[in-house]
Amino acid sequence: MLKTSQILGTFFFVIKNNIPLKNTILLMKRITIIYFLILQFTANCILSQNQADENQSKIAAILDNYFDLEREAIHLHLDKSTFLNTEEIWYQGYIINRKTNKPYFTTNVFVLLFDETGKQLSEKLVFASNGAFSGKIELDPKLDSGNYYVQVYTNWMNNFSENESTITKVSIINPEQGLKVYNKVNVASLDIFLNPEGKSLIKEVSNTIGVQVKDCRGNSPENLDANIVDSNGEIIKTIKLNRFGLGKFDLIPTNEIVKVTVNYGSKTLEKTLPNADLIGVSIEANTFSIENKTAIKIKTNKASADVFNSKRLNLVVHQDQKVTMYPFEFKPNEYEKTFLINNSDLEEGINTLRIIDNDLKQWSERSVFISSNKRNDNFNVLKNKRNQDKISLIGYSDYPKSIVSISVLPEDSKSNNEDNSIIAGITINPYLNNALTHANYYLVAQNRLKLFELDLVLMNEAKSKYNWDSMKLNPPTSLYSFDIGINLKGTIDASTKDKTSHKVNLVTYKDMIVKTADVSEKGEYLFENLVLTDSTLVNLTLQKLPSTEELKAKLIPQILNRKKQFNKPITDLITQSCTDNSDFETIVDFDIPKIEGKIINLDAVVIKKKSATPKLEHGNILANTMLRGFKIDQSNNHSSLMNFIEYNGFNVLRDEGNIKITVRQKNSLNLPDQTPLVYVNDRMLFNSYDEIEFMKMIDIEEIYIDSHAIVASMNNNHGIIKIYTKRPKTGYFSKPNPNSFFIKEAFSENVSFKNAEYDNTQTKGFDNFGVIGWSPRIITTENGNFSFDVIDYNKSKCKIIIEGMTPEGELFQTERIVELK
Repeated sequence: MLKTSQILGTFFFVIKNNIPLKNTILLMKRITIIYFLILQFTANCILSQNQADENQSKIAAILDNYFDLEREAIHLHLDKSTFLNTEEIWYQGYIINRKTNKPYFTTNVFVLLFDETGKQLSEKLVFASNGAFSGKIELDPKLDSGNYYVQVYTNWMNNFSENESTITKVSIINPEQGLKVYNKVNVASLDIFLNPEGKSLIKEVSNTIGVQVKDCRGNSPENLDANIVDSNGEIIKTIKLNRFGLGKFDLIPTNEIVKVTVNYGSKTLEKTLPNADLIGVSIEANTFSIENKTAIKIKTNKASADVFNSKRLNLVVHQDQKVTMYPFEFKPNEYEKTFLINNSDLEEGINTLRIIDNDLKQWSERSVFISSNKRNDNFNVLKNKRNQDKISLIGYSDYPKSIVSISVLPEDSKSNNEDNSIIAGITINPYLNNALTHANYYLVAQNRLKLFELDLVLMNEAKSKYNWDSMKLNPPTSLYSFDIGINLKGTIDASTKDKTSHKVNLVTYKDMIVKTADVSEKGEYLFENLVLTDSTLVNLTLQKLPSTEELKAKLIPQILNRKKQFNKPITDLITQSCTDNSDFETIVDFDIPKIEGKIINLDAVVIKKKSATPKLEHGNILANTMLRGFKIDQSNNHSSLMNFIEYNGFNVLRDEGNIKITVRQKNSLNLPDQTPLVYVNDRMLFNSYDEIEFMKMIDIEEIYIDSHAIVASMNNNHGIIKIYTKRPKTGYFSKPNPNSFFIKEAFSENVSFKNAEYDNTQTKGFDNFGVIGWSPRIITTENGNFSFDVIDYNKSKCKIIIEGMTPEGELFQTERIVELK
């Protein structure tokens, strides 16, 4: 830029060299004009940059506001996907916080079963801990053959306009009716769906248009060709659709009518291309051609370029509130922009691409999938030993301290479809209106072809789940509570004087809970965050302070948060039946396993002998199910408790007589060391660990411990240690209270896996639909190892399906064929 000193220097140069005055004035005018033009240009650049920064800040603020409330993503791993109506559906769920992509401290999860008409058949409240939960759904032997749906949600999900619940489809067989097969193509309902990439079709520029052929149930014939035909009936080009009826083609739209036709048997399907817009932007994305790179091409036409000359555009790439922006503008006679982005700069899973101008108007949008390079398949499962009628298997992995669920099926099982995947369940399905079908086809043994086909699915998504206009206008608010446990509320006798000088005690023998609540001036008392199970007897007593004298009083509380319905209809998410009743075929002559009676414990089909592994007495308490339990006996009672705690993932520090326990991992350099929650006989220790400093293992009956356990706390807590001593239980545990309250429905009880009593496991029916074993709630060791048992059904091989999650939220899944002989 010219400075004042430069202009004065020019003036003195003119005088020194005797340049004529007239020429000097003309020269000075020109210099002055240039000087002010440069000033104006500089000011415009600064203003433009400030406006660009302001626009990006506005876009980021919209995303921040809309995704400010934490959103949960839940995946359900089932023991299989096809069941007899006399069996039970066993499951393990995984929960992450979408902001952090780590396990979430959600506790209250609702699990419901619906038939294919949307009628609710069952409902359970299930307790989650450390981002996982497990249980079973009992089936009614009267259920008809057909498709059914398991829905999982939390009350917190009601805060969002989008349906954030999880829907998992299962098939149920009524042996008297046969197997309903829904993959038969319903020819009458076959149709073509055209989806321009970026959801915008622009004239006079090459557009990519997605093609999908499917019937009313989403089925597609294989080996289809799609013809692109002009207004004269001439075929412009022909493309081949994949086995899921998906494909795409490039076309420059004009005013000419263009159709897409598909021939199937004697039927010809036809769809006219929608009218193209004169003004707009098209987007083309490619995540699969260049390794670890995503190529994005943005195109427009001359008419649009004239409009965009006055607008700055932004390529916005985001996953929820995590966003990166790339500002750009079309220069004169420039109609195309290309970006090459490192996948390491994007988020694992679904990323949304949006083209947004400086008026916050969206011109185009597209979803892409970014695969993780960190995920590996380093699993090895081997037969360890045979003990009586059980086979012990041992596994090796690269995932220490992780939660795992394992389904064991016959080698040639037909009972598990390829839709259910923890990778899709956590990183893809939360961002789609409907769950990804054939997920394991795309995600297991990935290659470029599979990633290309997965991209076809995303490109052909007809409607975005997260609408930009709604995001600008209607950010969610927290109208529905994030429930942690069950809350009981009641009122003491209104005639009681000095109400605040009273307390209400609560004791449950079944769940081993002891709590005290204050009484307000209105005579109200409240117990929060209780972990109560179904059919629990709660004993309540009223005490007068300070004497703690027990008073006779009728204390009947009410449960505040057990029944929390979901505020969105499931019928919008389940596949509807076709209208002409020919949308399925029934196979009656097929092999299924024969079951003698209902469900029995696996131990009942073997000769019972005393187990070599001591039983954990407190293992079925819900709060303990996701912790690692230890029975303390002669094999492990020779050290101190502090040494045991140090050996299991914690630091133990002694400083001037004070004991301090902290977790080893550090989540933030700016925060102090995190401390665990410590319980002795289900009583939490506050402020000090002095009570347990000199405790010996010989005095302890059981310990439940996890240094990675997630804690819902504002006190920088992480990890849980629960100690049960060998001291006899006295006081409130030995004195029954007649003033009791029976809770029929609370959290579903923790149950151990039970299999069906198969009449004969050496049949084709068992090989088709039987279950060898199901092992939820497995915690891998610090080396990533794990072990589990299955009943020996005299099979030479089995199929093992493993899904799991690390404490950091890394997801993994694998499938193995394992030798059993």
